[in-house]
Amino acid sequence: MNARRDDRDDLDRMLTVWAREIGDLDLLTEGIVQRIQTLSRNFEHSLEETLAESELDRREYRVLTLLRSYGPPYRRSAGQLADQLGLSSGAMTNRLDRLERSGLVRRLPDPDDRRGVLVEPTDAGHAAWDRAVGIQARREALIASALTDSEKEQLHSLLRRLMRAFPIDAQVAAKRQRLHAVGKPEA
Repeated sequence: MNARRDDRDDLDRMLTVWAREIGDLDLLTEGIVQRIQTLSRNFEHSLEETLAESELDRREYRVLTLLRSYGPPYRRSAGQLADQLGLSSGAMTNRLDRLERSGLVRRLPDPDDRRGVLVEPTDAGHAAWDRAVGIQARREALIASALTDSEKEQLHSLLRRLMRAFPIDAQVAAKRQRLHAVGKPEA
């Protein structure tokens, strides 16, 4: 680890301790993993703050994000949403009831299924999602401004390569988790 003394942080100091205590530990790999995990927690905390400011909870945000990901007219059946979110039909109904009471979605009759309903965001739902995404995008851009455009491209490429190094089962599980999380488009 070749961090200049003035660039060292708490993790670098902890890695020095681990080097003493765990002789065969690959410090560079451990540092990478620890930094990625710390960044993930920090980005999650940032999103939670954004959602609180936007008066959305994560469940509402996930449904709105999923609906927005389909593109206009942003409609899906409750069953399709439940499948995508990994929810039972009862849990999906409860979630949609809350979203509907909050004025964020509406249910429409499904023209292809007399018993079915389609779910779509209301204008208020679109506005709430737009507001949350805008706030979070600005926060993330501010954080990423610590890097040059070239460094961002390089980091993005390196992280993609690390992601592909996981066995396919882990990649599939991670993709499912990303679909269920914030719903941002994959890069």
